Amino acid sequence: EHTYEELLEYDFGVKHGEKFGGMKILRFEEILKKFSCHTIMNIHIKEACKKENLEKIISLINKYDCKKYVYFMCGDDDILKLLRELAPDITRCQGAGKKPWEIVERAIENGCKKVQLFKPYFNQEMIDKAHANGILCNVFYADDVEECERYLDMGIDCILTNDYNRISQIVAKRKKYGGIL
Repeated sequence: EHTYEELLEYDFGVKHGEKFGGMKILRFEEILKKFSCHTIMNIHIKEACKKENLEKIISLINKYDCKKYVYFMCGDDDILKLLRELAPDITRCQGAGKKPWEIVERAIENGCKKVQLFKPYFNQEMIDKAHANGILCNVFYADDVEECERYLDMGIDCILTNDYNRISQIVAKRKKYGGIL
């Protein structure tokens, strides 16, 4: 509905609160230029993504030599299978898609090294089964300290959050005092 130039003028953060104000849209390559090899990137591939677009994304990842710092997250099993074919050396993360309670079984079937659980569609049994199969568990999301603590107690490996500062302090405290992580 908008041109790229119009989107450049839009403030994408302000609707989430003043502290997010001023957030602008960036092209994927701009993100890779700034952050490749400095942070782990969860690249969420949408179900409508075409093969040629996946090839462009993979090409940019190769250009910035950051395969070890990215992973693809998708809830569409067909796209995960295509990604396995196009880029077998880039980690894949099974998203919930339309079958959230089957996410761990689908991750095993699709050769994923991670699952991205979506609250409230997961339980302790799913986390334990994922770990028993060598699969790391992300959860989308926790901004609340008590919720974060509960997820860490369950064995969640990575918490996606909108409040990195607060949640990272909880995780760091756990590491310092011999916690789960």
